[in-house]
Amino acid sequence: MKIAILETVVPSGHEVEYDRGLVNEFRAQGHSPVFFVPENYPFKTDYGTPVEYMSGGEAVSYSKAGFFRKAYLSFTREYRRKCWFDSACRIASEKDFSLIVIPTATPRYLRSILHSNLRKSKVPVVVNLQVFSFEKKGRLPQFLSLAKKLEKYSNIHITITSPNHFLTNLPNVEYINPPFYKPTLIKPNGDYDGHTPLNLSLYGFYRHDDNVRMLCDIFAKENFDIPVRFTLQAVTSNKKDEDSCNELIALYGNNPRFNFTKAYLRDESWQKALDDSDVILAPYNSKQYLYTYSAMCFNALGFKKPVIISDSVNPQLLDEYKVGIKLGFKDYEETKDKVVNFINNFKTDYPQYLSEINRAAEVYSFENVVKGFLKYKAV
Repeated sequence: MKIAILETVVPSGHEVEYDRGLVNEFRAQGHSPVFFVPENYPFKTDYGTPVEYMSGGEAVSYSKAGFFRKAYLSFTREYRRKCWFDSACRIASEKDFSLIVIPTATPRYLRSILHSNLRKSKVPVVVNLQVFSFEKKGRLPQFLSLAKKLEKYSNIHITITSPNHFLTNLPNVEYINPPFYKPTLIKPNGDYDGHTPLNLSLYGFYRHDDNVRMLCDIFAKENFDIPVRFTLQAVTSNKKDEDSCNELIALYGNNPRFNFTKAYLRDESWQKALDDSDVILAPYNSKQYLYTYSAMCFNALGFKKPVIISDSVNPQLLDEYKVGIKLGFKDYEETKDKVVNFINNFKTDYPQYLSEINRAAEVYSFENVVKGFLKYKAV
């Protein structure tokens, strides 16, 4: 069975890993994934799959665009998305595809579908909102309005990838639990064996956040029963975050417990960095993770790494599975005590963390994601 994976945005690290997981799992379940992408699409990796190029122009990137340039590019992307969807509808029908999956959509995709031939596609279409949050004003009413308008198109199916199933009673919307991202390009080191120093890491684009500063203070000042090593990926996406990160480097760069890396990690280097860690941090304070999921947290757990997370990062996950610790960051002393206790007892507690990660992996998997998509396939 041929499955179309329809991508239109210029990919970043997360989209690359998500698509890799889909490709591998569709194949594992006996299907043939094919990418549908705009002309001259800038693939960041070779998935080893056939590609169909949709007419309508090249993918549009907002990178380094100012306000007026971004407004123009937004209009251009909207227009081209309709053209891409028209093209995808034609290709899927002519070449006998059983399903079209749009893996990383936003409500704007729903609006584009309403204005394209894809709304009447004979091939079922799954529109998956993934790593999209509703915390900004107006987003949720917009989504609900668009979903309502699409109800009459029986082959358009909306899914939301999130562990928090907060929307109910929407006939054309279903939740899919997000997947743990397992190592696929490297041979893992194996389970934690009690070695020291204990390697704690914060990867992904650095963002200015008081929670990160508090953790750095704890790692720099407090006494632990075992040696620790804290690695922070010092890669930023804007001037504010860059200045904040440079301030941390100035404060802690000479501390032997700290390692700052400005490397851009992708593919094997990304997976090796995660695998070489013992604990992964996802400490950011953001309401978006109450609606969507933390890619960093779910990468960590796929690599069987316990996590230290803020209480706004998918709190329901640690409420059900003891895969690490959750911090409120309201008080330094309380936070310090929890972190010190976690590190000092890590060797003893690790078997329970590992057992809980394995238990959670039965729910949060690409196998279940793909099964959730395939329920809509043509029969």
